[in-house]
Amino acid sequence: MSTCRLCHQMSSALESAVFSERFSFGIVSIDRKLQRVIMSGAIKKATGLTGLHVAKNPHHTLTALYNKILRAVAKMPQDAAYRRYTEQIVSERAKVVATTPSVREVEDKINCGQVEELILQAENELTLARKMLGWKPWEPLVKQAPATQWSWPPAKIHELK
Repeated sequence: MSTCRLCHQMSSALESAVFSERFSFGIVSIDRKLQRVIMSGAIKKATGLTGLHVAKNPHHTLTALYNKILRAVAKMPQDAAYRRYTEQIVSERAKVVATTPSVREVEDKINCGQVEELILQAENELTLARKMLGWKPWEPLVKQAPATQWSWPPAKIHELK
């Protein structure tokens, strides 16, 4: 992409930027805070989803959340199904975030919504992982479940005598 074309794409972003620490990018001097935006070629102004604001630093946020989730599930037994599957999914997503500099590419590779939605999903997963540590679903039941627990509809269940 030519420098002039890049300047044209960035003009609206540069108009409102605070020029604190400047550095040179070709013939254009730009704000260090806009470096990530300029490299991707676009500024995301809205998510298009009510109540969901644009993430300021999605790579950092996702990395922190994924690391917290992995630390939480590491406290569970190795053979716990929740741990195995959650570790697998979160590790794959963390690898994508670490190896992909573009937010759009992260969204495309993970394929579960916008990066802001990924952050929300990670926050919810972290909450669930912490609750699972308290619930301990991998431990045996306190008492045996009734034989008709999963029978449906309940009107047709006849108690065993």
